[in-house]
Amino acid sequence: MSVLFRRNQAHMLLLQRRNIVNMRSMHVSRVLLNVSASPLSGPSRAPQRMDRSKVKVTVDTELPEIHSRTPRLVLYYSIFFSIIAVISLGFFNYERQQSPLVASTMYYVRRSATARKLLGSGIKFRDSIPWIAGSLDFLHGDVDLAYKIIGSKGVPATLHFKSVRRHRGQPFEMAAWELTFEDGRVVDLLAEDDEKPLIAIDDDVKNAGK
Repeated sequence: MSVLFRRNQAHMLLLQRRNIVNMRSMHVSRVLLNVSASPLSGPSRAPQRMDRSKVKVTVDTELPEIHSRTPRLVLYYSIFFSIIAVISLGFFNYERQQSPLVASTMYYVRRSATARKLLGSGIKFRDSIPWIAGSLDFLHGDVDLAYKIIGSKGVPATLHFKSVRRHRGQPFEMAAWELTFEDGRVVDLLAEDDEKPLIAIDDDVKNAGK
C-alpha cells in the first residue's frame, strides 16, 4: 500500500514539473514575439531619411522686386562731380580775387575822376563775394578780367581791364580800361590823364616766358 502511494506521489510531482516547464516556455515565447514586433527592433523598422529634393516648398509672401542700382549711382556721381566743380570754381575765383592785379585795378578806379563822378565815392565790390571773370595768364601775356563794382550813388557797373604782351620779353600793353553800365553805356577810362594800373612782371615770370 505504501509503495503504491509513493508511486502516485512521484507521478504527481513529475506532472507538476512538466506543467511549470511548459508555462515557462510559453512565457518566453510570448516575450520573444513581443520583442520582434516592437518598432525598435528589426531592420524593417529603421527610420527612413527624408529626400529633400522631393519635398515641395511653397512661399505664401510675395518676393521683393529687385531694382537696378545704376540710376541711383548715376545720380550720386552727378551730385559728387557737381560739388567738386563748384568747389574748384570757388577756389580759382578766390585766387583771382586775391591777385595783386585785382587790388591794383580797384585802387586806380577809386582814384579815377570819371569813375567817382559816375559812381560816387567809396567805390567797392558790388557783391560781398565778388566773381572775378576772365583770366590772369601772365606767362603767355594774356590778362583779361572783369568784375562788378558800385559806389555811393548806388549805380552798379562792370570794370573791365585787359592787357596783352605782343612778344616775349616785352612789357604789357593796356588794351582795355573801361566801365560798362547796365543800360549799355561804355565809358573809356584810357582817355583820362589819371594814373592807370600797370603790370609789373617778376624776374621769375620773365625768365619762364623766354
